Amino acid sequence: MAGGTRWGAAAVAYRAWLLLTVAQHVKGVVSRDPIFLAEIQNQTVSEGRNVRFACRVDNLGSHKVAWIHYENSAILTVSNHVITRNDRITVSRDKRQNTYYLHIRNVRETDTGKYMCQINTASAMTIAGYLTVVVPPDIVDNESSNDVIAQEGSDIKLRCRAKGSPRPIVTWKREDGQHIAINKSTTVLEYQGEVLRLSKVNRMDMGAYLCIASNGHPPTVSKRILVSVDFPPMLWIPHQLIGANRGKTVVLECFTEAHPTSLNYWTRGDGNMIYDSMKYRIENRVGNPDYKIHMLLTVRYLEEDDFGTYRCVAKNPRGETDGTIKIYDSGPPPTSPPPPTTEAEVFEKINKGEELDLRDQERSLNLPAISPSSGSRGASHLYPLAGLAGAACLLWARRF
Repeated sequence: MAGGTRWGAAAVAYRAWLLLTVAQHVKGVVSRDPIFLAEIQNQTVSEGRNVRFACRVDNLGSHKVAWIHYENSAILTVSNHVITRNDRITVSRDKRQNTYYLHIRNVRETDTGKYMCQINTASAMTIAGYLTVVVPPDIVDNESSNDVIAQEGSDIKLRCRAKGSPRPIVTWKREDGQHIAINKSTTVLEYQGEVLRLSKVNRMDMGAYLCIASNGHPPTVSKRILVSVDFPPMLWIPHQLIGANRGKTVVLECFTEAHPTSLNYWTRGDGNMIYDSMKYRIENRVGNPDYKIHMLLTVRYLEEDDFGTYRCVAKNPRGETDGTIKIYDSGPPPTSPPPPTTEAEVFEKINKGEELDLRDQERSLNLPAISPSSGSRGASHLYPLAGLAGAACLLWARRF
């Protein structure tokens, strides 16, 4: 109803304007035609600013000046009177300059258009200036895509709706700087358009995509859309057979890829799960990109029971997989060094003050046995030093 009243008032004003024009010319009031003294300057302003148009007229006489918004077909002012009900619009006059000013406060994008200064002569005289209201870009969130989750091999469509004046240009980029794979044969560093379509996505397409809207009037704005690609776990095992000696420590490795992130764990060949302990150390290292995991199992101080099969397992809602690694005994356990078998080695041990097992020396050097029956009562019960001295004497006697 308010709109109808407003347009009704404008129509009445316009009819009055026409009647006044006709009446003036019928009565021959006009002696000279009015003239415009200057062109109306076009203006470009940012939304929210104020603007003023000037219309300089000479020989106006009894004619009237009106301001009209051409696109809206709306009479805004006539002479010193405001016709429109838009309270942001006012009119003023500088009599000395013969100038009529149209003022628009807090301009909006809808104010964009042609503003005509018109004199009500028999054939209406008109000049016009153009108002361009520039609006920095803005992304319409409820008309744009949010984060997307897709299965590997499917197609996805990302939308980024932007508004502003002039109309913004939307550019897509990947946050990590990688190329955008439009399809198997086309990759680009940037893509222009409000809609980005990706064909048969895979894990390499996963990441954050930025839609950036700009129209030459700052600030430029952007929206971050995270694309997640789900796929079942996969495993790579660099060494499936590991040989080691008892007492050694070994590290088993498995590399997994999965999204969503998989549950990763180790078991023995019999299915028993392995936990962190003095025997085992479990570590999962997140890779780049973060759907890659490096699984490590450290087995300390190998014993007989530690040899055998180990399994690394990865599970997520899309599936599960596992792989096996076998540890085998690669050699005999370490032994103590053998006893000296030559006279020189025996003398070397004697010189160093080391103890000798005389029975071993008797066997290795074919020395006569030292026992009570050999004439040395209680010789077998002497301290090691006595045994060493006896061995030395025997060797000395044998030598000479």
